[in-house]
Amino acid sequence: MRRRVFPVIISFLILALVFSSIGFVVAYYKYSGQIARERSEMQREQELLQALIKAQEESSYNINKDNNDKITVSNYNDIINYETQLIYKTLYTQCEDIIEEVRSPTSELIGLNKDGLEEYLIGNQLDWEIECFSKEKIVLSKQVNKICPNHYLVSVNKGCIAIYKYYENGEKKLIRQTDIPINILPIIDQEKLQKGILVNTEKEVNQLLEDYSS
Repeated sequence: MRRRVFPVIISFLILALVFSSIGFVVAYYKYSGQIARERSEMQREQELLQALIKAQEESSYNINKDNNDKITVSNYNDIINYETQLIYKTLYTQCEDIIEEVRSPTSELIGLNKDGLEEYLIGNQLDWEIECFSKEKIVLSKQVNKICPNHYLVSVNKGCIAIYKYYENGEKKLIRQTDIPINILPIIDQEKLQKGILVNTEKEVNQLLEDYSS
């Protein structure tokens, strides 16, 4: 009886060892396959990340290149040429009038861009400021503490009403002396004439003289 039991035990142990080995092998290959899959997924993710980074770098390079090209073209086009219209705008602060003068560019201005024009104005001690700059039109402006040449001044000279005219340099010159004494006028009119009455046209001048002489 003991002899039969021993072979059964041996057979059981052998079977147990065989099944254990099979289980170990199966588990090993299953675990190895999982690791391989994880490594493969990590590699794909890294490759995808590298591809995205490269695409972003190429996109940034193309954008910067396009912007640089646009800036270059813009700077090249925005220069003074013979067709450019120069508008000089002067504000006379004492009468608050603005006089505009349109000129053609001189030869030393041809080919200058905005920075070049600024350097030219500073170098030549010109007090114009660039208000607008393009190849079609440039507006230069400045302020002067004077009365513009579009005005007449009705005032007093030698006790009588006198007419002055303003010129380009802001100076006024006597152009007409009347024989209308101011002492015959009301005090308020005398005070106005002493300060000076600014008018725009000869018609306005003649109207005042008619009023004061009547």
